[in-house]
Amino acid sequence: MAYGETIRNIRIAKGLSQKKVYEDIISKSYAIAFEQGAHDISLRIFIQILDRLMIDIDEFFYIYVGYQPSQHDEFLDRYATAGNRNDLKSLQALYVELLDGTDHTSKINQAEVRSRIRLLKSFECEKVLNKSVILEEDIHTITEHLANIQTWTLREILLFANTLDYFDYEQQEVFFQTLMKSMSKYKNYDRGKNTFSVLLNNIIYELIRGHRFMAADKLLEDLEELNKDITGVFFRIMYNYYKGIIRMKLGQEDEGLKQAQSAIRILCELDFTHQAELLQATLTQILEDI
Repeated sequence: MAYGETIRNIRIAKGLSQKKVYEDIISKSYAIAFEQGAHDISLRIFIQILDRLMIDIDEFFYIYVGYQPSQHDEFLDRYATAGNRNDLKSLQALYVELLDGTDHTSKINQAEVRSRIRLLKSFECEKVLNKSVILEEDIHTITEHLANIQTWTLREILLFANTLDYFDYEQQEVFFQTLMKSMSKYKNYDRGKNTFSVLLNNIIYELIRGHRFMAADKLLEDLEELNKDITGVFFRIMYNYYKGIIRMKLGQEDEGLKQAQSAIRILCELDFTHQAELLQATLTQILEDI
């Protein structure tokens, strides 16, 4: 089906006339041909039409493919859901499916999922994240890909956010400082805001694990700024956890401990059990060092 045919279906479903949608944008005859799939239009005009229909471009393409997520979005959703719930069975099923792919993107996805499986298996036994269990070939696949891309867009940023500990601190710093210059460009785009929130959350976690508390504290301001509305609840919980640990290190041990434990308790109540276990393990290590 051509884009114009989908536009026609949406227009009719909304009860809108051609005149109301296309007036002052394209002619009546061109609109008819466009809706029949006989004409293409420029992206600029296409966006104007979507505005008249009051529909975002993301939603349009979701409708266009039959109300199905893209292959990449489906992968991200399954990967995130299984990983966040420590669901090894689902991760392994996803990995088996990915093995059918032989292109470059499939190889990267295979490396990422296989690495997460090995990390979670290790965590189940040792209750700490042990990077040494990740295969060198998987680290190489991901780091080489990111190093060879001159300008990252959201997919590369999210991949970096999910594989931070594959890089040493110096590499992390170089990549991160470059990416932070792009954050302001994406702060008004929901998907971009969420991706940068994931990045900030994960790098703050790594900084705290490395006892770089002042650096973590500075980045908390950015995490808070990106998540002031209700959609950022998860990252607000993480903000409180990190802030509690930093308060502990600054001498406010009792208050900070209560704040960090409260965040862990909320995650447990919301059934984010795996994240709660990770945070509890880190908190335990911090307490041993005080």
